[in-house]
Amino acid sequence: MTPITEIAFTCYPVIDMARARAFYENILGLKPTMIHASPDGPQWTEYEIGSGAFALGQAPGWNPSAD
Repeated sequence: MTPITEIAFTCYPVIDMARARAFYENILGLKPTMIHASPDGPQWTEYEIGSGAFALGQAPGWNPSAD
């Protein structure tokens, strides 16, 4: 079995985009590379980390879960 050596993209669902962005940007120091904010729809903020991307997403019915 070949080990995973990198992940190109992952997205984490959030409930409060402003609070999540404050943490990732102000505490962890990430800089957003793409922001999509719709007042009544999905929101998306993407950060480049190495050769991959990490995103925060907020959309109806897509919530963080311990499952």
